[in-house]
Amino acid sequence: MQRRYRLTGSKQFSQIHREGRSAANRFLVIRFLSNGLDRSRFGFLVSKRVGNAVVRNKVKRRLREAVRLTQVKPGWDAIFIARNATGTATYQELKQATGDLLRRSQLRSDTGQIEPIKDHSQRAAGPII
Repeated sequence: MQRRYRLTGSKQFSQIHREGRSAANRFLVIRFLSNGLDRSRFGFLVSKRVGNAVVRNKVKRRLREAVRLTQVKPGWDAIFIARNATGTATYQELKQATGDLLRRSQLRSDTGQIEPIKDHSQRAAGPII
């Protein structure tokens, strides 16, 4: 996920926690707030209660990918907060939980007009000459 689609800095996270609305399910809590921009931005919080560093990073990678592949309406900031059960959840369960929360919070665009967030940071496979 490109940097322009990510939330960085504690001020952004604090504002969303203070002023944002929330929804939750078994695996995740989402807090969201309108940002007035032409794109949506996302942050991911995974506490040490979820597991060790390897597990926490795996959960964050899976959540980033699930959000990247979901069509989201522009103009929102959202934070996904992982609950303890995410450490043992499969990718499919996390993808379904993410989509469910985005739908319930009315951030998901099911019209097919918005493309998934493209990540152009991947290098082309093959030898470098």
